[in-house]
Amino acid sequence: MSQSQTSRLSRRFQIFSALRHRNFRLFWLNGATQAMAQGMQFLILGWLVLDITGSSYQLGLVVFAFGLPNIPFALLGGVVADRANRLKLLILTRICVSTLIFALAILRISDLLEIWHVYAVVFLLGTIQGLNMPARQAIVADLVERDDMMNAVALHTMVNQTGQIIGPAAAGGIIELAGIGPALLVNAGLYLSGIGFLLFITGLPRRSATKGVTLLAELGAGWQCVRSTPILLTVIGMTLAFAFFALSFRQVMPAIAQEVLEIGAGGTGLLLLAVGLGSLFGNLILAGLGDFRRKAGLLMASVLLQSVFLTLFAWSPWPWVSWIILLFVGAMSFGFFVPLVVTLIQLNVPPELRGRVFSILGLAPAVHYLGALPLALAANAISWPVAVTAGAALSVLVALWLGVWRPVLRRLAE
Repeated sequence: MSQSQTSRLSRRFQIFSALRHRNFRLFWLNGATQAMAQGMQFLILGWLVLDITGSSYQLGLVVFAFGLPNIPFALLGGVVADRANRLKLLILTRICVSTLIFALAILRISDLLEIWHVYAVVFLLGTIQGLNMPARQAIVADLVERDDMMNAVALHTMVNQTGQIIGPAAAGGIIELAGIGPALLVNAGLYLSGIGFLLFITGLPRRSATKGVTLLAELGAGWQCVRSTPILLTVIGMTLAFAFFALSFRQVMPAIAQEVLEIGAGGTGLLLLAVGLGSLFGNLILAGLGDFRRKAGLLMASVLLQSVFLTLFAWSPWPWVSWIILLFVGAMSFGFFVPLVVTLIQLNVPPELRGRVFSILGLAPAVHYLGALPLALAANAISWPVAVTAGAALSVLVALWLGVWRPVLRRLAE
């Protein structure tokens, strides 16, 4: 084999270089089932709420109820992730999520389900998500070497988006063919099935215990790390604004699909599939870049382009045009922006503070869910196109302020 052929082959396998680590392979396989379950979850819950109430406002309120406990428990989850066994925490939280969704399924199938049951279960799911997310993000650095960090983050995000491809489409099909109750049963089973891979992960590095340190002191150490590290403050600030203003459209997609595009659960699943496909393509490109130097420039380009494509989606009256636009929305947001943020944080945080810093980043999913309520209220008052466009515009303004007018990312991009 010639040297040029060997070089091309090496670059091809570079896309999957982090999978040479056994523990990361097992974590990656676990992520596939969990991601598919997460991809199904809010499509099923969205149609469940619309079926019970017929109100897009109620849908926004349910998503808000999921996000509300994320804020305090994401912060608490960072301390827990730095104190406790991260692997055991991931296993325990997955078992709890599966149990809650299974209970919801039984209530639905038994015709005993009321809207307050949905609010209660969703609030508990949000609490568990807040505890789970920092540990899930922080454990990646325990599974690979530093040189494989960006590749591992991209592959982790990629498998999550693969689940977002399969999950919504599968959920929409199951709802159309069998109903919401059976779809909830499948959702609970998927959460439970991936735990087996986590049980085989071994040999994780031990972390020194922090004795005599209060909970508030540990939380303060994480905040101090972010405040004193300009790159962390910048990218986390951008992510929080991006999540609240630009990404909350995903959680109210059933209402957008029903009221603007006039399509059902199956069509909504296909729209969310497009976001997942675009994310997957973006993850593959990012993984192939290896240890790409100009991460900051690519980060800014992705957030700006995502807002442009989201605006185009907001005003599209045709489902298939919307589907194509959502490919680009997914590529820019979850394909490039999110894994680049995670990579920059992984590379700039001490290992002993990683869980707490990721708990601060974990506020982004919380505000992402919280953003669904004002988005739904604005849509009820004006229209979905105007509401989504306004969110995209506000996201761009914050990105320009933090990423262009302030010098931190400009210097990093040079």
